[in-house]
Amino acid sequence: MAQSAANVSEEEHKKDIITKLGTVHIGMTEAELYQIFQENDRILIPKRMLDKEWHVFRDWTSKNPNDVITFYLKNGRVIWWEKQYNPSPANKGSAYEYKPGEKIDKWFFPPSKARWDGSKLKLLDWHKLVRAQKVTFILEYIKQVNETFGSNISVDVDRYILGIDYDADIAIRSWDNVLVAEAVNELLISEGKAKPKP
Repeated sequence: MAQSAANVSEEEHKKDIITKLGTVHIGMTEAELYQIFQENDRILIPKRMLDKEWHVFRDWTSKNPNDVITFYLKNGRVIWWEKQYNPSPANKGSAYEYKPGEKIDKWFFPPSKARWDGSKLKLLDWHKLVRAQKVTFILEYIKQVNETFGSNISVDVDRYILGIDYDADIAIRSWDNVLVAEAVNELLISEGKAKPKP
């Protein structure tokens, strides 16, 4: 978190966030924060879901629906925040290039029959996918999980995409070589929809 703190200017620390639901300020409690940025706006972040000092939300105060905001807490109080934007995908010319309207039967799963091998897609490449590919990746992966384990899991696809977008952005900065499928598994475990491996 020290690296993130360095990326936030002193001025940004001092500026309160004034909203129609109240004002966010340094030192406010977690309960006070959740009166403004509420649980239904919280984004699932793989491997960070259980970290009580790392709270990521859809930034409903922004005009851009892709904006998110992260609040950092210590001892139950807000110590700083930073806004994060999910960049547009670098799709053209990549191994995942997709033209809208293309007819694709199986996109990512099962890997042996799909156009792209979803079992090898890394977080570092997640931003190369356009939204239609991200939606399809999650839907096909969950379908494969259900078929493999005889389960009936369903997920909030938009919430999962935002969570993985955010995690992929962190991966780009930290060179984390995690597979997207592993990130989805972490989200399923965090929601209690899957059990961790023993």
